[in-house]
Amino acid sequence: MEFGIWSNGFRRATTPFKTYEEDLYEIILADKLGFRDAYISEHHSEPVYIDKVDVLPVPELLMCKAAALTKQIRFGAAIKVAHLQHPVDVAIQAATTDNVIGGNRFIFGFGSGFPHPMFSEERGKTYEDRHERLRESLEVIQKCWSSETPFDWDGKFWKGKGITALPRPFAGSTMPMATATDQPEMLKMAGENGWTLLSAFLEPPHMLKMKADKYCAAADAVGQKDPRKNISVSRLIYIADSKKQAIEEMREEVNYELSFQVKRGLMNFARNVYKLPLTGDNITVEDVVEHGLYTVGTPDEVARELKQAWEKSGGFGQLLMLIGKSWGTRQTRERSMRAFMEQVAPQLRDLPSVA
Repeated sequence: MEFGIWSNGFRRATTPFKTYEEDLYEIILADKLGFRDAYISEHHSEPVYIDKVDVLPVPELLMCKAAALTKQIRFGAAIKVAHLQHPVDVAIQAATTDNVIGGNRFIFGFGSGFPHPMFSEERGKTYEDRHERLRESLEVIQKCWSSETPFDWDGKFWKGKGITALPRPFAGSTMPMATATDQPEMLKMAGENGWTLLSAFLEPPHMLKMKADKYCAAADAVGQKDPRKNISVSRLIYIADSKKQAIEEMREEVNYELSFQVKRGLMNFARNVYKLPLTGDNITVEDVVEHGLYTVGTPDEVARELKQAWEKSGGFGQLLMLIGKSWGTRQTRERSMRAFMEQVAPQLRDLPSVA
């Protein structure tokens, strides 16, 4: 098994500069500790976030700075909401980032994003067509990367004349790709092309298994070998000397984030699949730990829970530790990341991709 981080940033509003500095500190630490990949969330502004939560709408800019301060860790967005921008611009931004970072360290992570109409409507686009729009975007993006001459595009959602998209990707005409999706068409496309399948932390193992089986079936049908090695599963993980200590250190910031996720509607999904309290707005850190949404405790407790998740999901090739939260202090977050790589990862590293 490989290991990475998913910097799914959620920090109280201070200044974006300070928030990005905390993100960078954790990414640099992850590189030193030996995490292979760093996926960074693209979070756009929402009314409930104004003066309350800092956001990172252009993660590629953070990646470029982080790449200059690290040695080997690879970077990808989790995810680039690719249907919100013209695909020519998305293609150019990705290829430029790929070349700025260099050394085959960039992964084009994409998806449809948080299911809320406002992000499409802000840009004068329709929410209902977002998945179809994304699929057409991918066609244009890949043509931008591979075409050796200018081309025209006259599609249902995107149009362009004399398109000349430079630079090309670092490796030539394509780059590693990853997606977070539950759409059957995109699962099939990802499996057939060998793109990494990203699993968001809200998905319990039994739901991941159903999705992974579809992805693997599509990969098997075209002869892709060991597709489960390309499944990257994220989990909310925090390690301390005891579960009680972990909960106390996390309590204030987890409860703060949960209050926003209830307002945004994200917890409606979690309430159903994790059997969280179904009434009221007060979901607490004790609730999410007790019902398995968060994996916290001692290194051995965390390793045991993660092994169980691996078994129930049918297996996967990479585990992503969610970070980017203001749990405890910078020092306790560093302690948790170190404990993961030094005491948890060795208990999981020899697990095969298939359970």
